[in-house]
Amino acid sequence: MRVLVLALGCLALLACSSREPMPPAPLPAQAVAALPQAWWQSLQDPALDQLVALALRDNLDLATAAQRIREQRALRRQAAGNRYPNLNIAGSHERGRSASEGHDEDYFYGLDLSWEADLFGRLGALQRAAEANLQAVRADYQALRVSLIAEVASTYLNYRLAQREVDIASRAADSQAQIARITRVRFDQGTASGFDVERLDTQVAITRAVVPQARQRAEAARYALAYLLNAEQSRIDALLAEQAQPLAPRDERLLPLLQLPASSLRARADVRAAELRLLAADSSLDAAQALRYPQLTLGALVGFEQGASVPAWTLSAQALQPLFDFGRIRAGIEAGDARREQAWLGYQASLVEALRETRSAISAYLEGLDRQRLLDTASRSAASATALAQRQYDAGTLSMIEVLDAQRTQFDTQLEQQRAASDVALRWVEIYRTLGLAPPEPAAWRGDAAQAPD
Repeated sequence: MRVLVLALGCLALLACSSREPMPPAPLPAQAVAALPQAWWQSLQDPALDQLVALALRDNLDLATAAQRIREQRALRRQAAGNRYPNLNIAGSHERGRSASEGHDEDYFYGLDLSWEADLFGRLGALQRAAEANLQAVRADYQALRVSLIAEVASTYLNYRLAQREVDIASRAADSQAQIARITRVRFDQGTASGFDVERLDTQVAITRAVVPQARQRAEAARYALAYLLNAEQSRIDALLAEQAQPLAPRDERLLPLLQLPASSLRARADVRAAELRLLAADSSLDAAQALRYPQLTLGALVGFEQGASVPAWTLSAQALQPLFDFGRIRAGIEAGDARREQAWLGYQASLVEALRETRSAISAYLEGLDRQRLLDTASRSAASATALAQRQYDAGTLSMIEVLDAQRTQFDTQLEQQRAASDVALRWVEIYRTLGLAPPEPAAWRGDAAQAPD
């Protein structure tokens, strides 16, 4: 049924799309109003809150994206400046010698003004393209913020899962090792077989082998967090030393989002960036087409010549109409049209991909909840079975190997239970990433001209 809903959503998206971009539609109010912008704080984990705050402040990729905004802002000012006159200080000096007059020296100084009249909108189109590119880069910055928050949260959750696996495996191995010691004593007394001893030693080794694997994943997560935060490892370790909180519980607010319409995802930052680049490509194509028409340039020169007591001045007007350029203008228009089509296809692809990601994340989250619920039940049953096996062993009605089998089953079930809980939390993070939710930057940071992204 969910596959059918996804397919119908994609068909509706393609049927309703138009070639002209529209203003972004808001997400459905009923489904999204209850979702917090700072969604990771719902985990109530102070360590995660601090990690996210530091990443948003110090991440190198985010700082690079802010500089791209600064670059594009300068290009926008440059494009806007091209629509105004140019005023230059002009000066010239000539010195020569002729056979009749001897030395000859002339000089001129003054002001030179030139202005291209935007008769057919070429300069205006270039300015609109620069503005759209700036807004697209800003949307890229916001999309990067969302992805960064999700990556920090996912890496932190993977670190906590690895810690839990180390704890579960260590406790299980200690319990199994105790049974192995008892069995070895009984073997020395002749009441247990060598097969039982070897089997127990094998199981202890298998259980302990989980520990270095989990520790390696924890180390990888530690180093990844240090990279994402651009921080010293000691600082990351100090934050990770804080008491871990439970993973994300069942979040009923996310259930209605399975029916999220595709049009709502047009407000997502990466989709918005693709739409803005389509607008920029449209304006660039308009500018290329305007080159087919005349360009009018007005000029004025005012200054003083050698020996003159009053200023000299000239006014000029120059019109250029392309006649034969060996196909350069036509090729530029064709290239611009191809770029526009690429931008249109990219915009369509980004919207369809956003729909796929969101629906897939929500579906995986719901299925993960079902799996976690079943494993919670299995874990409780396995714990009860282990306790019952121990009592029966103490009463002499059950063998030590059967107790070991019950412990091994409990260990495997606990591991899967923790992994299922972590998977639900990771899918929960993925949903918010696909929705593109993140709080805005503080006003004070946005006002910093050296760093501000808008």
